[in-house]
Amino acid sequence: MADEKMTKDEFHKKMAIQCNNGIWPTLDKEDPSDEELEEAMHMAHTARYHWSNVGTIVNVVRAEYMLARIYAHMKRSEPALFHANRGLELAKDAETKDEWKDWDLPFIYEALARAHAAAGNKNDCKAYKDLAQKATDSIAEDEDRKVCQGEIDKFSC
Repeated sequence: MADEKMTKDEFHKKMAIQCNNGIWPTLDKEDPSDEELEEAMHMAHTARYHWSNVGTIVNVVRAEYMLARIYAHMKRSEPALFHANRGLELAKDAETKDEWKDWDLPFIYEALARAHAAAGNKNDCKAYKDLAQKATDSIAEDEDRKVCQGEIDKFSC
């Protein structure tokens, strides 16, 4: 097999996509192992790095979401809250971009709810879960709404 030739930007994009997509199998497991979660955490950081080199602000918001999700799943509330809050902060600028989808904000709220759940902040968890639900209810496409609802339904405060 011949070596694949690509530009630096193509490499960053390829790695960002591969790492981001590689996280979902772990998040979709009911009870991933500590090793699987640690590997997913490293992939999430790698994706975030590569998106910061070639992605848009929307890509970076989505990368922050993935980091928050992984850390919340690991019950590491401090980094989960950091990345979820960073995602929300960046979302304020990202919402004006063409590639922003109506499902992006519900996912950020969901990550904030999960991060607060990991921290034991039941009231904040409930408040962000309610915001996630309200934003999910306003998603235009049925399939997108079902995906977001499925993630909201996977956890409790």
